[in-house]
Amino acid sequence: MNFKHFTKQIADKNLDVRALMIKIDDETLQYGEINELYDIRSISKTVITMAAGILNKLLPNEFNENTNVYPIIKDVVNLTNKTNLEYLKMIKVKHLLTHTIGYEEVLLMRNDIIEHNPFDLVNFVINYPISQKPGTYYLYSNAGFYLLSVVMQELIGKDLIHFIDEYLFKPLNIKDYKWEKYGNYLAGATRLWLKPKDLLKIGQLMLENDDTIVPANWINYMKVKSIHTPNVDTPDRTFRRYAYGHGLWLSKEDELFFAHGTDGQILLIVPNKNAIILTLSTESNMDEIENIVESILNGL
Repeated sequence: MNFKHFTKQIADKNLDVRALMIKIDDETLQYGEINELYDIRSISKTVITMAAGILNKLLPNEFNENTNVYPIIKDVVNLTNKTNLEYLKMIKVKHLLTHTIGYEEVLLMRNDIIEHNPFDLVNFVINYPISQKPGTYYLYSNAGFYLLSVVMQELIGKDLIHFIDEYLFKPLNIKDYKWEKYGNYLAGATRLWLKPKDLLKIGQLMLENDDTIVPANWINYMKVKSIHTPNVDTPDRTFRRYAYGHGLWLSKEDELFFAHGTDGQILLIVPNKNAIILTLSTESNMDEIENIVESILNGL
């Protein structure tokens, strides 16, 4: 692989790529500052989904894909929109993981909540009109994974970040990170800051899937297609958002799966090449970033 060719593309196109890492077997190629903390944005959804798998292993009866959400959080929310109650009682963990709660509006994107009291966001989400029966309507949003963090924290009865640190980050030797909160709860869907070299460890854990930290059956569950996503698909590429799994995006070919964030955060797992491709950037031109990732993928 001509790694310099890809880094030259980044420079020639003046792309704001902070880090690029490619791991193939035991070889790691790297560009940029891999020891700096970066906002991984929506890749946070994948990380919290992995933590959910650990909780499922520890408390399989109390927490699994079919666990009802509302009974766990009803005592910490103020439900004023009583018309939501019927659907709230139907929401299960799997709906949080697949963006199928039933909202018809995208919620909790970072520019939309600037004027909100962060401690009231959980009430905002609970009371926002749920228009569709849970499980029947897909809309990508940050709401489900924020509610997942609320559910997990209330279930374990302690700050969720301490749980994630003990059971996921420490076993991976991830020591330096930051995960911001909305009120009392982790943002869940976003606002996790990691070093690229540590994010690569998250990718390696999913690639190896050896049942040591996150249960293998949960990683496999994350890769199960929940919904085809033609509105964001790019059929002319191999690296494409063909479908959503559970906290992960799925390509159509070669069992590719990946986490994906706004402005060029990509963690792509390529099982048949035993490879991982990682980009972290603040580049608004996502097409250029994805074109480079596609070129790297084709060159593996």
